Amino acid sequence: MKKAMNATPALFLAVALWAAPSGYATAAEYIPVYKASLLGGQYFLKGTNANVSANGSLNVAPVINFDDRWSLVGHYWFNYQGTKGVGDGVGAGTLWQQQMDHRISIAPIYSVADTNWKLKAPVSYRRNFTKETLDETWGHGLFDYDKLSIGFEAENLYNDPFSYRVGFDVYKVGFPNYSSLESTNQVDPAGNPLNRELTSRDVLDTWNFQLTLAGSRPFPYQDPVVSVHATYASLWQRYNDQRIVNRLGQYNANKPYGRQDFQQNLSVAVGYPRSFRLGSREFRLGSAFSFNAAYNGSNQNSYDAAKTLFINDAYSYYTLGGGPSFNLAWGDKKRPASVNLSFLYSHQLYVGRLAQNAAGQYQGSNQWQDRYTIGLGHSYPIAKSFSLVTKANLLWATSNQAHEKTYLYSYRTANYMMGFSYEY
Repeated sequence: MKKAMNATPALFLAVALWAAPSGYATAAEYIPVYKASLLGGQYFLKGTNANVSANGSLNVAPVINFDDRWSLVGHYWFNYQGTKGVGDGVGAGTLWQQQMDHRISIAPIYSVADTNWKLKAPVSYRRNFTKETLDETWGHGLFDYDKLSIGFEAENLYNDPFSYRVGFDVYKVGFPNYSSLESTNQVDPAGNPLNRELTSRDVLDTWNFQLTLAGSRPFPYQDPVVSVHATYASLWQRYNDQRIVNRLGQYNANKPYGRQDFQQNLSVAVGYPRSFRLGSREFRLGSAFSFNAAYNGSNQNSYDAAKTLFINDAYSYYTLGGGPSFNLAWGDKKRPASVNLSFLYSHQLYVGRLAQNAAGQYQGSNQWQDRYTIGLGHSYPIAKSFSLVTKANLLWATSNQAHEKTYLYSYRTANYMMGFSYEY
């Protein structure tokens, strides 16, 4: 639920007044939007379960409308994850992980006169904290990262809510606490030589440049029955401190830059909403089917020093996936009761990376992984702005990679969460 109010948080109001076009500040309309959730649940891996942990999130998205042309959207997002997600990476035997995210953004929006175009220029900063072991403290996690982003987007809302848009974003991702093991030692704890591409210190830091094209369309246009949504994204990533490995396990000194990845992603979803009645109750069923195809082309290779084996094109891969989802809602349209069910399949095939047997011997076939994910959820309003929420997820992964001393490739994970959500 959204209501216009006169009071504003001091920080957001100060930024808004500074960014406001001259003479508009006193006539501004403030619209706050708040959403929060608090859930508890457990994570299961290969028949072993973690302790019950809490998950919490908070979204604050105030909007200031200065006039019919200018507006300003702020956003603060907090998320704490104590129950590990089924899609998170799985270290060998890893049950425990905690994450905490803070993200703040601000985006001025300009509506072009006598058109359906809106121009946006978002700026955001995100700080992620990750604890992978009990003895790590917040702010000192090995995989903590920060992300600073600026962008530009033009959107044409030609038939509300259907639109098409183009956007370009530049962002930097840095891992301030991470340094590769090989940057300080040339062997692993067992005394084996390490892979050569990780010798530099800041091997995970990236500069990113992303172009996004997206659109949606109803069919039929005047009296929609189904809708189609499509998004294409092209991302160029530069790992400036990750040098290119050659066939001798050394570095190509003539390369002016380090590793570069080019990711291409196309996703399409078809939605079919409809209503029906059972007895005196009306139900609203939303059905959708999504499809995704992606390719990551990388110039980085790998060299297994323990086996003196050069692996060309080790980080390039294809991904294909898709699946159906269903959402059944009833009651008040603004705060309905609902149940949802989803199924997603994905197949990932590496272009050059080779599969290994349990002993670590290379088998001559390219590494692949299939993932099957099932999600089930329920939401039921229990008081004004409050809902009871339950969720359950199951992931089944299979792969021809049998060497699992560091990561698992064939496994089953599950989690459940239950708690409350608040929306204002």
